Amino acid sequence: MWRDEHASWWAATLNTADFRALLSNIDAVIAPYYLLLRAWTPAFGDSPASLRTPSAIAIAVSASLVALLARRVHRAAGGSDLSASLTGAGAGTAFALLPAVARYGQEARPYAFAVLLSLLAGVLLLRCLDGRSGAAWAWYGVTLTLAGAAHLVCLLVLPAHAAAVLTSWIRSRRAAVALNWLLATLLGLAGISVLVLRGNSQSKQIAWNNPTRDDLVQLPRDLLGSWPAAAVVLALALLGLWAARRHVGLLAVWALLPPLLTFATADRLHLFLDRYLLFTAAPVVVLAAAGTAWILSPLRRNTALGGVAVVLAATLLAGITVLDRSAMAAIRNNPVAEPDYRGAAALLAAEAKPGDGMVFNSQLNARRAFAYELRDRPAPTDVMLQYYPEDLGRFQGTECDDPSECARYSDRLWLVSTAAGPNPFAQMAAGTRTVLQEQFKVSSTRELHKIKVLLLERVQPAPSND
Repeated sequence: MWRDEHASWWAATLNTADFRALLSNIDAVIAPYYLLLRAWTPAFGDSPASLRTPSAIAIAVSASLVALLARRVHRAAGGSDLSASLTGAGAGTAFALLPAVARYGQEARPYAFAVLLSLLAGVLLLRCLDGRSGAAWAWYGVTLTLAGAAHLVCLLVLPAHAAAVLTSWIRSRRAAVALNWLLATLLGLAGISVLVLRGNSQSKQIAWNNPTRDDLVQLPRDLLGSWPAAAVVLALALLGLWAARRHVGLLAVWALLPPLLTFATADRLHLFLDRYLLFTAAPVVVLAAAGTAWILSPLRRNTALGGVAVVLAATLLAGITVLDRSAMAAIRNNPVAEPDYRGAAALLAAEAKPGDGMVFNSQLNARRAFAYELRDRPAPTDVMLQYYPEDLGRFQGTECDDPSECARYSDRLWLVSTAAGPNPFAQMAAGTRTVLQEQFKVSSTRELHKIKVLLLERVQPAPSND
């Protein structure tokens, strides 16, 4: 797991009072996801597989909804039931094969649920536009509330929904459709208003996210896996703009507007990030499926060549998979910038002795990562931790004002450092660094991926702690 997943675990395992204190300071906007994990972990545990399973289930359902949406688009364009079903199956499979979907769809964060609920809202809207009962509009409004609760960014599908409603109104001239949509949307947004207000007050927590123009240019690659795969999918999606016919407004605005809006407002809202925008990959895949079906339509009209069409479509899917194989391989390991916390924690657990202490030099929340990795094993005392995170209502604690006093009774300390470069004491607080370098000597150094574990032994024996 990586640092954001460790945060999910931390929030899921706090007691109720500490959890409320945490949300009063940070992450209120994803409180619904944390509540889900707080209900899940007592029943299924907190292993990486368990913590990630809710997201995996959500993304599996999402792939089914992509298939339903692609089937509907193709059927509306005049395709047969069989060809529409094949198009839908191909779209759902292609969506599941995207490396970004494979990664964030099995991560202990809320992005898979944002994808699921934005898709569900789109599917329900189309059913409502078919003339379903008022209950369908009510469910649509509820789904909008849940989508915003999963991640506020996915409410940017609403302009796409407005485009679909406008298209429906132009075709049918039924004013009631627009009024029903407006009412359902307002009710849906009302249900999420408290979360929006709380999120606005905590917006500084993502102020680190300041994308550049290069990030915008690289977004197709980040969402679709690689430039070769992105080129194929986007080319098919462009053809799909013609093939999608009356659904083109919904799909095109859904795919394009959220990235452009979040990038344009990034200096104030800081919401442009590939994982935040994962829900925009679905309409791109649906358009690509529509484009593929349009290319293959002459073959399908000839019964003798129908099998050839299916083989060509399957080959295209396989080709995208081959193009993405390096990206898929990468997500099986830690993210490139993420230290090997598991390996470092295993090393420390195997070699630490009773009475040992540990010290952290990390800007990457290594302390929380070790709390997770050592949650069911004896761990050295975190000697420099003065105020625990849960006491502060935050994810991070604060360290000792007097490092010498805090380390006074320790003969052996394990230094865990994620500092870049050869110096494991770099970027450490000056007082702590002075105490460790003057009162201890380095007995051993182990280096793993982007993390070092050093055993420090006191030069002069520590006084008794009796």
